[in-house]
Amino acid sequence: MGREYGAVTIVRVDGEVRYRAEFAGRLLGWGTTLRGACERVHQAFVRSHGPAEWPGYPDFRPDRRQGT
Repeated sequence: MGREYGAVTIVRVDGEVRYRAEFAGRLLGWGTTLRGACERVHQAFVRSHGPAEWPGYPDFRPDRRQGT
């Protein structure tokens, strides 16, 4: 593909196995299952092919500082 798909690193934290999920050099989070960590990386990969992250609904409330 010419670029890294993502990464899941298996680590031990206080004796417990954890999975560190990364995509494009950005930490996505920590998982308790390998499957969950891989799903998180895959979702980030799929989202990277679409438009930017959804910014949310616009705020149409009047600005109270202007006295409206």
